[in-house]
Amino acid sequence: MTLLTFRFAPSPNGELHLGHAYSALLNQRMAAQVGGRLLLRIEDIDITRCTPQFEAGIYRDLEWLGLRWEEPVRRQSEHFAEYQAVLDRLVAEELVYPAFMSRGEIRAFIAERGGRDWPRDPDGVPLYPPLDKALPARERKRRIAENMPFAWRLDVEAARMRVTDDLSWTEFTDETM
Repeated sequence: MTLLTFRFAPSPNGELHLGHAYSALLNQRMAAQVGGRLLLRIEDIDITRCTPQFEAGIYRDLEWLGLRWEEPVRRQSEHFAEYQAVLDRLVAEELVYPAFMSRGEIRAFIAERGGRDWPRDPDGVPLYPPLDKALPARERKRRIAENMPFAWRLDVEAARMRVTDDLSWTEFTDETM
């Protein structure tokens, strides 16, 4: 039997708020109900906004709420080398592509080409425009060489072609809280 794992993953870039507290308590309760475990993962990769003071505040607040979690706490900033290795593999397997559009450019593009009618994901978020994915490899390399800012985006179609097993997940909610 698989041990179910639940996690709470706050970013130490501000005070813990009511939504955080609810999420942490909900995950602890669901883990207890199924004999699972609760992990705490500190999302501290935004080095410009995350501070030790906010992180200390998270621990104080969670302890005040009576939360207990498995040790050690996972700090995202301690795993950059692992993330880089996985990203390098995804790049080599051509499962990601560089996306050069800023958030403002994305919003403007969508507004000009459909606005509310633009295709959306199941949560209602507009799908990313296909422009960067369609760029020839030579153009991508040129932009990267010129230090244009970009983010790596998963090529979902390419990734789905490589998956041989069915993907599934279970979303839990607790209506009694």
